[in-house]
Amino acid sequence: MRATESPVPTHEDVRGWSVQQRADVARLLDDFLTPSPAARRSPGRRRLVLTVGAIGAMFMLPWLVYLSATLPAHSSGGAWRTVWVGFDVALLASFAATAVSVWLRRQIAAFAMVTTATLLICDAWFDICLSWGTPEHWGSIASAGVELPVAVLLGTSAARVMRRSCTLIDQLRGRDPTPVALWKQPMIHVPSTR
Repeated sequence: MRATESPVPTHEDVRGWSVQQRADVARLLDDFLTPSPAARRSPGRRRLVLTVGAIGAMFMLPWLVYLSATLPAHSSGGAWRTVWVGFDVALLASFAATAVSVWLRRQIAAFAMVTTATLLICDAWFDICLSWGTPEHWGSIASAGVELPVAVLLGTSAARVMRRSCTLIDQLRGRDPTPVALWKQPMIHVPSTR
C-alpha cells in the first residue's frame, strides 16, 4: 500500500482483489487470531468419542456373527435375521465412520456421530418393544442403559463440533465469537454479491 492510502483496505479495495489475493489475506489474518475458548478443541472429549466409536465397531463384529447364527431366519414379520443383521451392519459402519472421521479430525465426524446416535436410539427402542414380555426383555433394557448414554455423548459431541465451527467462522468474519446455541445459529453461506 502507498503511504497516502488508508492502512486498512476498504470494501472497494478488496472487491478489486483476485480470489487468490483474498484467500492469501484470509490465511494471513487467521495466523493472528486467538481462538475463543469455545473454538478450542477439547482433547478429552475427542479421545472419549474416538474410544467409544472404536469399541462400538469392535463390539459389533462378534455381535453380528452371533446374531447371524442365532436369530430365526423368518418370523411373522418376514426376513427377521436379514432385518436385524442388516441394521447392525449399518450400526457397525456408522461406529467405524465415527471413529475414523474423529481420528482424522474431519467435519464429516458431526454427521457420523448424529447417524450413530440415531441408530443407537432406534436399536434400543426396537429391542425393548420387540422383546416385551419375553425373557430377553431385561437384557434389552440393560443394553439400552448403555446405548442411550452413548447416543447422548455422540449427539452432544456433534453439536459441540458444529458450534465450535460456527464460532470460528464468526471470528474469522470479524464477528462476535461468543458461542450461540445451534438452534439460533443461522446457516453458514457465502453472502450474495447481488
